[in-house]
Amino acid sequence: MENNVNKRLITTAVIIITALLILNIMATLYNNGIIEENRKLQKQAEEVKVTISQFAIVIIHNLDLGVRGYALYKKEKYLYPMKFALRDKDSILHIVERSLVMQKYPMDEFYQLRDSINAYADLCINLFELFKANNINEFNRISDLDKGYHLWLQYERFAKKVYQFENNINENAKARYYSAMQDDYLIQIFLLVICFPTLLFTAIHTNKKFKIEVRLRESEAEKTSILSSQNKLLESIVTERTREIEEKNKTLQTQYEEIAAQNDTLNKQHEALAQQNEALIESKRLQLNLYTQNLKEKSDMIAHITKELDNVSKKVVPEQKQIEKFDSILNFSILTEDDWERFKKIFQEVYPNFFAKLRYRFPAITASELRLSALIKMNLSLKEAGTMLAISADSVKKSRYRLKKRLDLKEEESLEEFIRNIG
Repeated sequence: MENNVNKRLITTAVIIITALLILNIMATLYNNGIIEENRKLQKQAEEVKVTISQFAIVIIHNLDLGVRGYALYKKEKYLYPMKFALRDKDSILHIVERSLVMQKYPMDEFYQLRDSINAYADLCINLFELFKANNINEFNRISDLDKGYHLWLQYERFAKKVYQFENNINENAKARYYSAMQDDYLIQIFLLVICFPTLLFTAIHTNKKFKIEVRLRESEAEKTSILSSQNKLLESIVTERTREIEEKNKTLQTQYEEIAAQNDTLNKQHEALAQQNEALIESKRLQLNLYTQNLKEKSDMIAHITKELDNVSKKVVPEQKQIEKFDSILNFSILTEDDWERFKKIFQEVYPNFFAKLRYRFPAITASELRLSALIKMNLSLKEAGTMLAISADSVKKSRYRLKKRLDLKEEESLEEFIRNIG
């Protein structure tokens, strides 16, 4: 009777402990989910703050800086901030709009600010056109209205509200996390209160059970003789089973040798395919070299005709044949878009990863810089590249310098060596 009561108590305690452990695991998983959600919310809130700050830096400030810089120095390079602002404006606004809509933020004020930014962008374009048209009085009148300052004040009011909104999201997430952690602590305390007396009771019961087991071992000796005879029977069965397994192993070994022979045949086929692939690549490389040579010859012919045009320009009345040559060069393109696409297709078959690696490592690289990189990869000289691109050798040299800066190369590093090492 006492043993039955003890078993029921232990069983009940084990069930309770198991339930608490499961509950603790579920609470831990829930807390981990809250932590992850809190991390995502915090990251999203920080991204919204950073992106909103770009309204002021990337859009408003750059628009104003570009117009005023151009008005002060009258040089195109000072318009770059305005061009960047016009280029990135819509994408930045879209990112903020999408994030705020996901967070269920009231969007009326955002749309008002978006309309104001678009209006100010149009105003800056208008100011640029007025200054370019030398309409200084109208330029000064509109500039004196200082629309940028009013837009800045509107942006600050909006930013403060969004920052407060994002801070509230963070605080709510933290509150949920702390509440879940408190529940987890309570479960662990309750688990400790249940486990300690249960383990103590189990230890006492185990001691009693150990004494009983000592007496049981004495009776086990009587069963040894019976087990001995049974073991002999088992040994004979195991011997027979071992013989069957050995026969199966022989069959498997034969199958393995057949598979190995098939693998050798497949390896030879793979080597043959590799040789064919290498021959195909070499053929494409020769085709690319021939195509490049044709472009060089085309460029030389253009240079020759251009030289003759210079001689024609020195005469008062050009001859009819020279006029025809002049017409031919006007209708002749050095490296047309069709030429470039054919060249690019063959080039990518020989160097399939060249353009992808450049774009991956330098996302801001332009199409013209990629084209110049391909010509450098083909070892074209300044003159040859200039003739093919319809620009002077000095212009090619400047373009190569800008490309070197784009690739973050030091002055002593070789642009040609760097490009040749790109696969």
